[in-house]
Parts: sequence; C-alpha cells; structure tokens
Amino acid sequence: MSMIYLSFTIWYVNENHCFDMDFILFVSGNMLAVSGFVVKFIKGKVMKMNDLTLSDLEDKILGVIHREVNHYTPKIPAFYLEGGHYDPRYPVNEFAKKSLHHALDIASNAIVNHKKNLKISLGILIDDLGLQCGAESCEILPTQLNNTDDAEESGELPKELDAILAQSKIVKRERMMIQGERTCKNRGIQTLRRILDLHRTTPLPELEIEEAESLTKIFFVNQEGQRVLLAESKSKDVWTAKCPVIMAQHYSDVYDRVAKLHPQAHALHIIDFSETDDYNKVINGADVAMKLFLRNERIGDRAVKITNIFLSSFDDDDYIIHSTSHCAERLAAEA
Repeated sequence: MSMIYLSFTIWYVNENHCFDMDFILFVSGNMLAVSGFVVKFIKGKVMKMNDLTLSDLEDKILGVIHREVNHYTPKIPAFYLEGGHYDPRYPVNEFAKKSLHHALDIASNAIVNHKKNLKISLGILIDDLGLQCGAESCEILPTQLNNTDDAEESGELPKELDAILAQSKIVKRERMMIQGERTCKNRGIQTLRRILDLHRTTPLPELEIEEAESLTKIFFVNQEGQRVLLAESKSKDVWTAKCPVIMAQHYSDVYDRVAKLHPQAHALHIIDFSETDDYNKVINGADVAMKLFLRNERIGDRAVKITNIFLSSFDDDDYIIHSTSHCAERLAAEA
C-alpha cells in the first residue's frame, strides 16, 4: 500500500490579523487524514492558539470567561488567574507545574479571543507556613526554613516555574503577583481586628465570639449555620490566625492589587487552582473573604467572584469547581 505525504502552509492576512496554518496531509489508499495547528499574530505579537489541545477543564473555564465578557460588554471585566502554588521546603511538585500551565493556557486563549474586552492578571501563592487545615482542625507547622519568604520579597521563583513562565508569550515575568502565606497571616490578623472593632459597634451576624477563662475564639458563621474558626487568643492582644483568615486575606489582597491595576474594571473574577487536600481552608477562606473582608461598602458596585478549582493528584480529568460571589447567591459547587 502506497502513502503520499504532503506538507503545506496557508497564510491569511488582513488589517489586524495574520494566520499561519501549517497542515500535514496523509493519503493512503482511499483514506485521508489532516492534522495542523494555528499560530496567530496580533499586532506583531505571536500567540499560539491552544484550541486544538485545550483540556476539558481549560475549555470549561474559558466558557465561563466568555460568558462573563459578553455579559459585561461594553464594560470591561478583570480576571486574575492563580496557579503554581508551592511549598519552598520541598521540590516543586506536579500540581504546581500543572496548575501554572492551566492558568497560562487559559489566559493566553482568553486574550486571543477577547483582546481589549477584558483584563488579565496572574499570580502565585507561596506556602511558606505549612498550613494543614481539615474539617475539624487547623494548624500551622512550627518548623520553617529561614529563607521561605525570600521569594515574595525578591520575586525569585523555583527554576521549574520560571521555565514554564519563560515559555509564555503573554506574561511579563516582573508583573507576576507573588505573595506568601506568612504575609497573609500577619495582615489577616490586622484585618480581623478592624472587623472586630466594627462588630462591637454594629454586630455582624456572620461573627460569633466565644470566651472562656483561658481562651477566646472567633468564629465565622456560614450560610448553612456552620461555625468556622477564624482565630483564637490566650491573651488579650495576641491572636493566632487560622487557615480561613489567611486565605481570606490573600483574596482581599489580590482584589486590592488587581483593582489598582485595572481601576476601570466593572467586575473582578479571581480564578484560583488548589489541591483537593486544601478544599476546606480554601472554600472557607473564599467565603470569609466575600462576607467579611470584601464587604459591599468596600467594593461598591463592582461585581466580585472567586472560583476555586481543585485538581486531583491522580487523574487530570478529576477536578472540582466551586464559585463564591459577594452577591446574595447560593454557593455553587460543580463536580
């Protein structure tokens, strides 16, 4: 049986765009096969279109972005994508690399598809606290390396993550938002103190304070009436923040940074990749951020949403998507 192999390129050029379509054609007997990929040039910048290789998850998130852009047009929404979460005490794991790839792929395609109709920012959160948060407990590991918070100050990242960023055509490395959980912990306590001051004059239904002889605890009461521990204190002025406060402060800081970068944005959507083991601390943190840290009087008329994506360590097609909005909406969980 004979086989004919042909390779050819088709160019299409107009005022704003240039497409370079490389095709490989196989002919064998009465069978025909075509494969190819597309590269798109936008005003001199090369952008590889990933539509032919998008994962189901990436395609789903791009669908969410597409619907929101269409909903807000001609106003402009801003999207913040976060991946690459890593613990500097250990080698960079597959989750960190995979989630950063997802964030970059989604950002690249969103920019190609929507151009000036949206704003995109990206970032990485560093696990420099060793947080362990489960359904019944929350703790911070006591032993830390001295250099774990260097990355936030210097902007340096592990070489594995830097190599992934270097492959991207859209990300200006110096504009990546990098934050450590240690910073979030300290800032979170300060924010919680201000919220407690407000609570003393205007009681907040989402807060409960439980006082005993030797210990004071602050709880967040969620929509289902469940209590989530935010902080505890054995003395009047010394508070220990729990995981939900740390994550809430992170999302609050992300909001502030993105809103400052894109003050014209009518809506702000944070899309954050996490491991499934972190489900409790992340979901509770997003809820606390929306109900307490990002209250309506602070964000004004801007629509704010946090979408958390939890990736399985065992199966690329196994993930959970959970969205939290500052509006009075029912929390939506999607498997």
